Amino acid sequence: MEHLLKKWIRTGIFCTGLLFFSGFGSAVEAGDIESMESQSSNLKNELDNVNQELLDIGNDIADVEEKIEETTGEIEKTREQLSIAKHSEEQQYEELKLRIKYMYENDSVSMLEVLISAESMNEFLNRVDFIQNVSEYDRNKLEEFQTLRENIAAQEQHLVDEKESQVKLQKKLDLRKKELKGKADSMSVDLAALRNKIQALRAEEARRAAEEARRREEEQARKEAEEAEEKKAAKTTAQVKNNSDKNTSDKTASSNKGGGYDMPSGGGVLTKKKGVNYYNGHRETYYSQKVLPGHGLKIPGRHVASDGTIRDSDGYICVASSDYPKGTVVKTSLGPGKVYDSGCASGTIDLYTDW
Repeated sequence: MEHLLKKWIRTGIFCTGLLFFSGFGSAVEAGDIESMESQSSNLKNELDNVNQELLDIGNDIADVEEKIEETTGEIEKTREQLSIAKHSEEQQYEELKLRIKYMYENDSVSMLEVLISAESMNEFLNRVDFIQNVSEYDRNKLEEFQTLRENIAAQEQHLVDEKESQVKLQKKLDLRKKELKGKADSMSVDLAALRNKIQALRAEEARRAAEEARRREEEQARKEAEEAEEKKAAKTTAQVKNNSDKNTSDKTASSNKGGGYDMPSGGGVLTKKKGVNYYNGHRETYYSQKVLPGHGLKIPGRHVASDGTIRDSDGYICVASSDYPKGTVVKTSLGPGKVYDSGCASGTIDLYTDW
């Protein structure tokens, strides 16, 4: 189970790593992150279980070490008792030998003389009984010390065996602790790597969302600006038309000064070859910077567009008109224009070009 879990986690991390290090070529699926977070949660639970087992084993090892210490102390005490018992046994044995030597080897008084010197049978029996009691006491004492020594030796062996068993258990627990520690370390590394991948995916997801939101805001702002320009241009066109109609009614048909004539409105496009174009109620002409450089117009970002028109930094075509104040945005057949100059006839918009 552990092997399969490890393989499952490492496979998930590897696949995520491919997605991450390829620069997030495709959009991050929410299900992918949820799956990785589920893996992270399962791995975290497994790691918590291992750490708890490590804690339990640590407590068990501490208990065993305490018992080993206690058993070692008991062994030392038992060995001291065994030494005392051996000494007592040897002392009793030496005392017995001394009494025997005194009773059987003393030249002045022998056991036989003690018995023979009895003046009556009763005294004789008493002396025999005394000698037997002394011998029996010595024998019992000697046997008692021997039994005590044997019991203490047996107890010592039992404690030694118990300590050996405890030491084996300690080694077994130490080995298990080492295995769990290695497992916990490996799982911690895997968990950290998995969390880093999730964090990176979340950051990429947030970046994409922010980028999409910014793009939508820019698109909305652009649309609003275009609508505002269209409304402004329409309002200006209406004003010009009203002024033009008023001027036309006040001027005679023979007077062509100031553009006091009816102009047809068409939908064509002004070109170099065409020269004159009627568009949106205006007469469109052009003047070339090759003939009139126009350096005094102070056009910001002045440059030549791909269609050959002269435009400003905002992309507006630079035009001249006597009907609109400078800075007014107007419609032309080639796109929005901005008034930078005057001096042309009323009703005419002159486009600045490089033709």
